[in-house]
Amino acid sequence: MNLPENNQTWSFIHVSDIHVGSPRSYRFQPAWNENWQTARNQIAALNPELLLVGGDLTRDGATHVEELESIQYDLAQLSCESLVIPGNHEAENKWSPDSSVAINSSNLRRYAKVFGPSEWSVVRGSGDNLVRFTGMDAFKLGSCLPEEGALRRWLEVQSQEPAAPHHVWVVHPALFTGSFDEPDIDRKQDRVAWYFGLNRTERRYLWDVMKATGVTHVISGHIHCRRQVLYDGVQFHLAPATAFPQWSNRWSDGDDTLGVLRFEVARGQINSEFVPLGKTSGLKGYGPGGESSAGRKRLFGGIGKTAHLAG
Repeated sequence: MNLPENNQTWSFIHVSDIHVGSPRSYRFQPAWNENWQTARNQIAALNPELLLVGGDLTRDGATHVEELESIQYDLAQLSCESLVIPGNHEAENKWSPDSSVAINSSNLRRYAKVFGPSEWSVVRGSGDNLVRFTGMDAFKLGSCLPEEGALRRWLEVQSQEPAAPHHVWVVHPALFTGSFDEPDIDRKQDRVAWYFGLNRTERRYLWDVMKATGVTHVISGHIHCRRQVLYDGVQFHLAPATAFPQWSNRWSDGDDTLGVLRFEVARGQINSEFVPLGKTSGLKGYGPGGESSAGRKRLFGGIGKTAHLAG
């Protein structure tokens, strides 16, 4: 990665919820693959120094390792560095004893064999334009899996690191869907809202860690609807998807237009802009909607403009 030195301007892009699938699967949406290629070409043309991939790279990476391998190879062909975290389509969603889509160690190991660790923290840039990037699988929190203990130990180490002028955290789920102090959502009463955000205990724990590290920006995916929220001096970016729109009716200021987020680091500031897809595919697919585990569509049904709740 060749980053500018001496406080020169540089850029990074965040892309999420790509959902690249395979026609070998029992379900396939070629439009999502085509949308990714459109986004990929636009990213290449923008020529960022860094690409952040915020999870849900695949349609069924939790069950088809070849989908993980395919998108990993595709990302490697780009000229910029890519930093990747898993989403629920790679390692499943947050844990609940009665959930058929709960995170599990088997999927975490499958992902790690292809992409390496789910967590990373790196520094890029220089001077006032230096940025620390930290990515992690937030669904591990509250899971009681062995991987949760390892994650908490890793986060403790990160909280002791020196602060950078900017610190961008990348997670797949939003820390909150309404307000930071929103209560836990009863999964049996509102499974959709439960599915998209973190529970209060995990949210507050992660927020304390983020604040200790000097967080300035938090970028999340999962919801497929773009918003920007300022909380406690920190910019929260709910990122768009490239595969399909979702939850368009949730907020008056939400925009589910497909695309990516571009960030420019200049003069000691980070400025963001939305880059919509140049075109949206109309290809037809086959198979049921939903996620990798059986029964997902039956549980959630349709949301917003689409019958797929795969974010």
